[in-house]
Amino acid sequence: MPTDRYTIGAMVKNGFRVRPAGLRDRRTGLTPFRIEDAQGRQVARIAARRDTQALALYWRGRGCRELAGILPGYGPEDRLRRSIDMARSRLSSDDMRELPLPEGAADRQPPRPRVPRAVRRPAISTAQDDLFQTRTPAEPAAVAPAPAPPATPPRRVAHLDAGEIQLARVHYRGLQPSDPPDSFLYHIASSRHAEQMLRDGLDLNPRQPLPLTERGGVPYWLSLLVDDADVMMDGAEEEDIAVLRLKRFMVDDLIEDDPDATRSSGVACYFLTGGG
Repeated sequence: MPTDRYTIGAMVKNGFRVRPAGLRDRRTGLTPFRIEDAQGRQVARIAARRDTQALALYWRGRGCRELAGILPGYGPEDRLRRSIDMARSRLSSDDMRELPLPEGAADRQPPRPRVPRAVRRPAISTAQDDLFQTRTPAEPAAVAPAPAPPATPPRRVAHLDAGEIQLARVHYRGLQPSDPPDSFLYHIASSRHAEQMLRDGLDLNPRQPLPLTERGGVPYWLSLLVDDADVMMDGAEEEDIAVLRLKRFMVDDLIEDDPDATRSSGVACYFLTGGG
């Protein structure tokens, strides 16, 4: 990755020292900063554009950690989910330019039920046949078709085992927006939440579906999360965001299309609802 050296010196403010701890990324414009307390101990390592922004994110993260111990639903997984929801709401606004749906992302239409054809029965004549008239052999009666078997009810799943769907963590640096779809679907989560899913599997809830995307959509969603300050707080680095993949054919009947995210990203996106 092309980088250049960040030349700014260390900054001291309110007893905290902030100094660059690496090289600046030309692509994102972010530099890793090392934050030390008055005793010279490292308390955080934050990627930001300036040293003042890194220190502000550290103070904001300390306040969020204190609130997480007091208020329910204020942990890092909840902030990551809110960041994804906010990014999705921004993309679905009217002032965003919509992209055409990719091939194969159209809504799947359910098959039409098979209706048995009606059987025409020969009319019964009430007139008496002439005794001397040559009788023609009667046509064999049409055999009624067998009734169609009952339709199989759709599958409804509330939990998926990690080994059954081949859930695994992948390194997302090799993923590119131009990558074609493969036999996997991808999900972005925090590292702690990803470890929990790899250990305990996936709990599915239609009211809080799990967002999935194709291989080429992973860099797009990562760029949205990097732009969100909530994901960068608490000394977050790239290792705090994990990308998981699962086998597509194992959940093909448990997903629904996400048209808003598909139009915005240009890559097919889905919701893992559990079917039903």
